[in-house]
Amino acid sequence: MIKKTILSLLFFSGIILCSAQVTVEVQLISSGTQSFSVSEAGKIYFDNGYLMVDDGNDAPFSFPLSDIRKVLFSGTTSVETIESDHIRIYPNPATTFLRISSDRNSDSRYQIFSIDGRLLMSGVCKQEETINISRLPKGLYLIKVDGKTFKISKS
Repeated sequence: MIKKTILSLLFFSGIILCSAQVTVEVQLISSGTQSFSVSEAGKIYFDNGYLMVDDGNDAPFSFPLSDIRKVLFSGTTSVETIESDHIRIYPNPATTFLRISSDRNSDSRYQIFSIDGRLLMSGVCKQEETINISRLPKGLYLIKVDGKTFKISKS
């Protein structure tokens, strides 16, 4: 159930919005590797069983999920603060800890999910308190804070 909810979330929103020039390499089972440069105007998202790569230029490229062996990202990365409706999550990417702050000056309930929808951590975070994520392996995660879901990266 959680996996379907997470996948539905990913279907209706872009999983990655690029804030710099990023190279996306899609390794396919059937026909080798294809590379794309995705700029600020582009995005990568899922749609009806396909990985869509929109490089910001023409129509998006589509790849059936069943044909994807691996997707690699390289290029310029930066530390950014995720901010939405007065909730801030930082640093992103993170290595050992995350901080959650809110303009509401109240505790925030959080849940951290693997990209395949498994609940990995949950709790309540006080204003500016750190959340230790050192035991999580490097990768992409979804964090749900007070009912809103964000993408974070652990490096």
